[in-house]
Amino acid sequence: MYATAQAAPEIAQPMLHIEGQDAWIAPQGSIIDGINAANGVFARHKADPVECNEANKKLICGKELLSKEEVMLSLIWEEADYAAFHAITVGWLCRDIDIQISVR
Repeated sequence: MYATAQAAPEIAQPMLHIEGQDAWIAPQGSIIDGINAANGVFARHKADPVECNEANKKLICGKELLSKEEVMLSLIWEEADYAAFHAITVGWLCRDIDIQISVR
């Protein structure tokens, strides 16, 4: 299950999506807040979300060593995912929530 929202137009980024088993629960306004929070992290670090996503996939796969740059990109991805998650779920009582960012 996933939800989509357009990020702020002044940020020329690839389209981010919110995915996860619980994405359907989040209201559209929260989805937009989450995507904007993630885009803010990428902008602050001047990082490309696609490159960050690829580095994170490589880390998760665990079959080859990451370069120092890939490690940094993966950390940025995790920071953006954390920012999106918390922007979307602020005020929710449940802690076991399956929501994360993806890029397409």
